[in-house]
Amino acid sequence: LENKHMALAYVIYHNRTWLALVFGNYELATELGEKGQNILDKGCSPTFSVCCHAFVYGLASFVLARKTGQAKWKTTAYECTKKMENWTQNAPSNCLHKLLLLQAESAILLGENKLASTKFDDSVKVAGDSGFVQELALVHERAAMFYLEQGDITKASHHYG
Repeated sequence: LENKHMALAYVIYHNRTWLALVFGNYELATELGEKGQNILDKGCSPTFSVCCHAFVYGLASFVLARKTGQAKWKTTAYECTKKMENWTQNAPSNCLHKLLLLQAESAILLGENKLASTKFDDSVKVAGDSGFVQELALVHERAAMFYLEQGDITKASHHYG
């Protein structure tokens, strides 16, 4: 499938990556994300989903970087963040909330919890203002998980609704 129908294979990997992320299977999300990235690296034509791929793959990579401590996932996460920074310059209404969430996850990885909190808040506002409700829900979920890890039930409850 990958050799004959690269675009279709990419779309399948991208959507499966999203599902794995949503259901908390970060290992599978990064495995599928890596396969999708390999297709993109072969020259699959760019679409808006390429930006979404970097977002989801980067997010799952940040989670695995914290979980495993492996440099591979840190590198992947930061590469995805760098791509998002570039795209945000040209399309902030589509990308800024994604970048802010990746930056929040980066701050967590670096132990900068106050910065992470600020980035989560900013991402919530921008995602809501831009109308990305599915990604707004994801930002709220990631923020709630962060606050639960910090032992802050009040803030976690705010994000879980």
